[in-house]
Amino acid sequence: MNKKIGKFKYFPSFSAGEFGHGLLKNHKFKDELTCRFYTEEFPEEFRYTDFLITAGAHRTRKDFYNELGFKRDTNLIMGDSGGYQIASGAIKWKPELKTQVFEWLENNSDIAMNLDIPPRLKYTGKFRECFDISMENFKYFNENQSGRTKFLNVLQGEDDTTYQEWYNAVKGFDFQGWSIGGTAGDIFRFMASVCTLLEGREHEKKSNEYLHILGTSRIQDFFMLLQLQKSLEDVGSNLVITTDSSTPDRAVVFGLYYTSFSFKDARFEAFNMPREKHLPEMPQMLDELKTQNLIGVNDFDRFIEKWADMRDVCDWNWDGQFRMRLHNFYLFLDTIELIEQSIYGIRHNLEQMIPKELAQVLRSIDEMVKSDNPRKVFDRYKKLYNKVSNVKKSLVVKENNFFG
Repeated sequence: MNKKIGKFKYFPSFSAGEFGHGLLKNHKFKDELTCRFYTEEFPEEFRYTDFLITAGAHRTRKDFYNELGFKRDTNLIMGDSGGYQIASGAIKWKPELKTQVFEWLENNSDIAMNLDIPPRLKYTGKFRECFDISMENFKYFNENQSGRTKFLNVLQGEDDTTYQEWYNAVKGFDFQGWSIGGTAGDIFRFMASVCTLLEGREHEKKSNEYLHILGTSRIQDFFMLLQLQKSLEDVGSNLVITTDSSTPDRAVVFGLYYTSFSFKDARFEAFNMPREKHLPEMPQMLDELKTQNLIGVNDFDRFIEKWADMRDVCDWNWDGQFRMRLHNFYLFLDTIELIEQSIYGIRHNLEQMIPKELAQVLRSIDEMVKSDNPRKVFDRYKKLYNKVSNVKKSLVVKENNFFG
């Protein structure tokens, strides 16, 4: 795995929930094949070595890196600081968190985000409070970093003005790149933050190695990130665009099994595996399904069939659940690979495959990166960004009630 054309990297975020529990326990299909797809125990043709872990869920496990079986010469581990969990209220903010999170990130990750407080969710409308706390955290990270972990500056904001204010306050810190948060599904915010970094010529600084976009799960977002990566490569930038998501894992909580994807509609297709065994018609339906093969869409499905079949999936046992999670993950990777091929391919062909407005956004990204005045380009496309940000139809998944 980890097939590449450009530099772009995707980090699966599967360390929490049932998947994370299985990885910690090193669950094995049929007591033989490990579920740890990132280790040397997993077949090389399907091995994927990049991974994201979060302090928000695991900061009390000081040796989490080794517990998951990572190796320094094999894996590249991104550490999330847990700011989203603070903003959501899952973790209550207290000043001593910055020390705990910093030490955990240095011990368990190769690249990591600073501990920011996003002005979202419970902190919506509290930009100044988020700004002040985050600045204190950034100062602490900046002064105490040992060089073992490459820390990323974090850019937050509510609009193009506050993104600029935040950037001006943090741009002097000595970190190894940037992370952008709070833009998932909001193209206007994403483009405002990218414009701010381009105006500051951050892509030209050799000390900046990574630009990480937090939590990407939509097809149109991958088109935008891969366009940004290609355009940066075109101008000789050193930056590697990275992103993460837990979507392939979380989808299984709702019984979703990805079957395909549509570039024209910019979404995944899926059917729903039944879990309502208490319904009168379910026992007979499940018995019938157990005699069938689960839909296979790629080489991984053909490989995993011997380790977990339809019977396991219908029973919702560990093997069945892990098969669904890994299936969704590898279809996710296939989708990213095809998007990358399209972005680096013939532009005329690409623009026939995707929605017209998305094609316009991709052109604007390329113009902005290659312009001496990124703000002027941003202002020219503001109306488009606002329009596509307000479209709510771009769901991650179209669900089919496969079983009636």
